[in-house]
Amino acid sequence: MAHFGKPLSRTILKEVENDFRSAVLETSKHRFRSEGKEVNTIFLHTHYVLERHREVLLESVLVHRADANGDGALDMEERRVLLAHITSALQSRVVRKSFEQQVRAMNVSDLPLPKVATAMWTSADGFPFALYTPTDASIEEKKNSMNRPMYGLKELPHTRKPAFDFLEFCLTEDFAAEHLSDVKVDAKMLFRILAKEYPYCGDMLLAILIPSMETGLHHLLPPPSHKRYQEVVKAVQKYSYTISSTESEFIMAKSAETLQKGFSKVMRTLRWHTVSQFCVNDDVETSVGNAVQRMDSTFKGILQGFFGGMTPDRGRSPVEKIETVEDINEAGRAYWSSQVTNGGPGYMDAVGAVVT
Repeated sequence: MAHFGKPLSRTILKEVENDFRSAVLETSKHRFRSEGKEVNTIFLHTHYVLERHREVLLESVLVHRADANGDGALDMEERRVLLAHITSALQSRVVRKSFEQQVRAMNVSDLPLPKVATAMWTSADGFPFALYTPTDASIEEKKNSMNRPMYGLKELPHTRKPAFDFLEFCLTEDFAAEHLSDVKVDAKMLFRILAKEYPYCGDMLLAILIPSMETGLHHLLPPPSHKRYQEVVKAVQKYSYTISSTESEFIMAKSAETLQKGFSKVMRTLRWHTVSQFCVNDDVETSVGNAVQRMDSTFKGILQGFFGGMTPDRGRSPVEKIETVEDINEAGRAYWSSQVTNGGPGYMDAVGAVVT
């Protein structure tokens, strides 16, 4: 299970609300999920940050860094410098050390390292899901068409190379043609084209440039003397993120029986591997008979046993008050008596525990 390693920011949430005002307003009117068109706030926030970080880097390269004299247009000399930067990066690929730098910074700052999450991608290495085949964002693709191939979290930055002629497809031979030496290219227009109209070009530009250095993003930023330098650096930090993975299990509990089967899978996994978290989705399909009551009783009994309910001291969860601890119920006793162990970590951690 991959998850986003950055807490929700009030500032960013406000941006999302402003940029998607009508969709957010429509969603807020729904009393329950799936009442109509709506947005998933966590999903939207995550991809908003991913995209904004991508856009900040592309704008930094194409508008603030490439436009050395700050007149808003790229003259022939500026275009040649940009081409030289890209050509050099295509030929010089190094293994990124972003994660090593991250761990070093946390140690220096005396911050605890992740205990159960495995970092898979950091924003310092660019946009993680870069398309590597040409696509035109202005062309509406069919809903059921196959997803275009893209790089994933397992492809390291230095292994990402365009499967097409980047310079020809994205900039064309006219970009630095001698007969167009008097022509100036609008920097913001170039940014808009590569970032949004032809997103594979923007994706691949970052994939080309970033691995030309072992760490950092300084080679994509304007010089410190640039009037927008502080603003760009602040934006890069604001939208920075880490994507990490945890070993998780998801249980779709449609009945007491499916809950028991799902939890048994969790326990089997725990015997040979690790489970950092498990999620139970209560989705009882019927209210006939005592289905809801059985689900509630079974769930309660399983959790009681999981935290050591069959030990002499009955066990309790880390967030449970001592005075609220109850004897494990019958459903819990029946379930845990059928398992290889008589409980979860709470039982296994009780040295010399006697099953009552």
